Amino acid sequence: MLLNLSYKSGGMHPIIAIREVIAIALLFLFSINNESVTPPANSRPAEGSHSVLAPKFDLNSMRFAGTSASQARYLLRHVYFQGVLGDTLTSLPRFLDSLMTDELPVISRNELRSYIAERSIDSMDIGGDISRPISQTKSGIMAGYFIIHDASNLMNPPFKNFSPVVNSMAWYHNQIWRQKNFKWAHAFINRLGESITCNDFETPVYATKFEKSIQNPEIGDTCVGNFIHVENIQPRRSSRRRRPYNDILAINPGFTDKQYERLALLYLTASARKEGWLIPSFHAVLDEGIKDAHNDPQNWVNAMQKIYHKTKTG
Repeated sequence: MLLNLSYKSGGMHPIIAIREVIAIALLFLFSINNESVTPPANSRPAEGSHSVLAPKFDLNSMRFAGTSASQARYLLRHVYFQGVLGDTLTSLPRFLDSLMTDELPVISRNELRSYIAERSIDSMDIGGDISRPISQTKSGIMAGYFIIHDASNLMNPPFKNFSPVVNSMAWYHNQIWRQKNFKWAHAFINRLGESITCNDFETPVYATKFEKSIQNPEIGDTCVGNFIHVENIQPRRSSRRRRPYNDILAINPGFTDKQYERLALLYLTASARKEGWLIPSFHAVLDEGIKDAHNDPQNWVNAMQKIYHKTKTG
């Protein structure tokens, strides 16, 4: 909340309180939106600090319980409004299931090189040197998970409606070269489908609360290096029914086709460097039970399927 709700000693505190009441009232009186911003009471994300997934994580193997397919069905649960999570998926999209059960081989580094060369894609923009492996944990276990994030960016002014500018380079947040030195992700993807590497896929990076000892003391930084983190630029607006400068309202659809295509390529690249399929997860699911989870991109599997078959057929 941007309003100062702390009261100072002395005679001025009644005046401050009145100003704050007026400011809050004005936010409601001048609201012209009809957004529904309150999910069902029984479906709100947990407000505690305990990770729901911690008991399901084995520190020796650095893996969650279950097969790759069963893990993916849980880790790719639908993320609804305000980070509310859906039920465990009853099934995966057919193509993704074939990856998780190793029915399809991982694309080779040479196949990947041919694909990106034909499209003039620089490997340094999709995770770094393809010839190198991916990150490892302190115990020497190679990364097993590909974490899909949204990088929410508030419109300016925050109550302004979304406009086509968010899908152009004129929008500040699509200028992803500004994220070149960002410490808490491996790569960013803008809404034009362009990507930039902040940290090579070989570099251990933490980007979730699950990996922080303060918020997940059972596991903490012992698992840093086990996850490849990719951020996807998304514009958001403020709801007039909540505190000022909230980022509750996302654009619909949340991500562009070009964005999904680049996300798919980054997943295939990370898996090629591992020489095995990474298990995908949404950030919000990984941080389940830890306060302030949020939404993440959906519907990226079709793009991945198309790229995969193009790499195999040339």
